[in-house]
Amino acid sequence: MEWKSLTTKKSIDLSSYLADWMANNPEDKIYIGCDSQNHNGTTTFATVIVLHQPNRGGHVLYSKITIPRIQARYERLWKEIELSAETAHEIMENAGQTPDFIDIDLNPDPRHQSNTLLRSAVGLIEGMGLKARYKSASNWSISIADSICK
Repeated sequence: MEWKSLTTKKSIDLSSYLADWMANNPEDKIYIGCDSQNHNGTTTFATVIVLHQPNRGGHVLYSKITIPRIQARYERLWKEIELSAETAHEIMENAGQTPDFIDIDLNPDPRHQSNTLLRSAVGLIEGMGLKARYKSASNWSISIADSICK
């Protein structure tokens, strides 16, 4: 995936950027999230890394991809989970950092369709040794990803 800084819109090398950032900001937290939108015949995914600076705000890195339209809602939601998990894996393997949370755009309320994927998604994330946050928790990265993919 091609990564950019939301501030500058310039492409970055994710591994070296994160390693440098975290060396200079060791108290920062790393949150990952992904959201998607269907537009005409395509689906756009925005994967986001939020570098949260406690009591100071945050810094955002993102990757945006567009693929042929995914019709099935569950397939599109699961692709969001996969992209977030792949990003976390890349960060752990290549930048030597462990994300604090992967934010997932799924609802814990069984009245919502996305709930059917929640247990599988949380299992995947926890199986990687990470923590998942879902709707009703603080999902900064999902909100930012939503605005980027529109």
